[in-house]
Amino acid sequence: MDLLVVPPFTDFTAELLPPSRTELLDLNEHLHERLAAPSALRASAETLPDGPALFARAAAAVLERKAFDDAHLRTVDAALRLAGDPALRLTVDGLELAEGSTQSSRDVLGAAGRCELFRPEIALALEAARGRRAHVVVDGARQLPAAFALVRALGAERVTLCGRLVARHAAALRRVPELAGVGWSDWSPERVIRAMWHVRDTDPAGRVRWVSGTRRSPENGPWAGRLDATVAAAFPKETLARCRGLTIIVTRIDFLAAVTGVTGMTVSLSRVLSAIPDDVPVTCELVVGAPGMDARVVGESLELLADGAGGVRLAGLRPFRMGIRAAWAGRSVRFPPRMGDDLVRWIDFDAPDTMRGYEVTALIDKWLARLPGLRPGRLAACAVAAPPSRPGMGERPATAARGGTGEQPAARGGGSVSCEPPAWDPCAEVVAGTGADGRGPGTFAVSLRSWRSVRLHPALAGPVTRMAADDPRALDDLTEPARRRLTAELTAGGVPQRSEI
Repeated sequence: MDLLVVPPFTDFTAELLPPSRTELLDLNEHLHERLAAPSALRASAETLPDGPALFARAAAAVLERKAFDDAHLRTVDAALRLAGDPALRLTVDGLELAEGSTQSSRDVLGAAGRCELFRPEIALALEAARGRRAHVVVDGARQLPAAFALVRALGAERVTLCGRLVARHAAALRRVPELAGVGWSDWSPERVIRAMWHVRDTDPAGRVRWVSGTRRSPENGPWAGRLDATVAAAFPKETLARCRGLTIIVTRIDFLAAVTGVTGMTVSLSRVLSAIPDDVPVTCELVVGAPGMDARVVGESLELLADGAGGVRLAGLRPFRMGIRAAWAGRSVRFPPRMGDDLVRWIDFDAPDTMRGYEVTALIDKWLARLPGLRPGRLAACAVAAPPSRPGMGERPATAARGGTGEQPAARGGGSVSCEPPAWDPCAEVVAGTGADGRGPGTFAVSLRSWRSVRLHPALAGPVTRMAADDPRALDDLTEPARRRLTAELTAGGVPQRSEI
């Protein structure tokens, strides 16, 4: 029986469909389950610095609800951020090398040797292989460090590399000396959304196919996907009618009809939107910094998507990358790869009316702070998730910007008033611990959405804990002014209520 190995790190909300008579060893699933376990997070809280330890305890408490929702995704993001590996910096859908870039095989090999995080998974692969040939599926660049480590551990002569990234960049990978002797295949197994992340109707086998990149449209059965606008626009109407969730990648959008994809081609989404059932979520991921797309054009696109016009909302933001072999319909000048980059997938470029890198970063940070309800990553589960209760996702105070680390004191009040408190954000928890403010132990409201915490006055710890438990009378002992101050300061400290998302 052949062995099919999935290295960390890839989308954990989707899974591969192995061929018959093939054993699947999903190291990606194993690592995520190991790190994002309540017991593991509580254990890590004992060794983490005071501030990060609060987030580990909050993530453990959220996971114990056993709900597969937006909050669950953010706990996985927290677990990866807190992992503290010497070679890798991780998020739920991102990976950076501590030294260098995944565009350099030398840097990837260095990270593969120094990484401590996936050592248990490499040992598991060694035990499972037992001399068999292992087909290692590399669909994205985030998996390269683990894939290189697997080749080193199992032996190149017993490994065949396959998957979408291998199919696109086999020529560059073949030139890496450490991969000499490896087998090569352009085969990429199909993926489906894991059942716990999809509650809609499925085909008789219980599968919803996950389609991304340039894959052909599925011939039958339900599917969901993340696709460039030009690819989605080419799908037949009958195929679109079977869609269960779609994220469309755009660089510009104009009144939800004319959109520009990552190749610079402009297409109409009217046929796509009319063919997909009304109850199916359709979102757009905006890629910022494409040639000829200045801040005004991008801002107008964001305003349209933030308003949820036409039932299409914003899925997320990311910087534009000019693919090494990608076509672009407009004007641009491309620069040679950096010296030493032998696994080049994108290159630097210049073009008229184009945002600079610092402008792209600033704009993305600004909108992430403005729209706290954005899904946490480019995951299959996000494409099929029901829209938030408020599609407009109104603006919140600048002090609640993502990435802040400050802890804000919450107001205290007295008296009695009977009024239902605001609904608590499921991505937040009330936990005890020691904050990073140097004021010793206390009780904190911690948000995994904004990555910020608020120190609670001892008199408010009980009411806020009950509010987090959806107790309708949690704040009855507070005066109305005190209630308003409390909810305002929770929001300003980065712990929004559900109505603000």
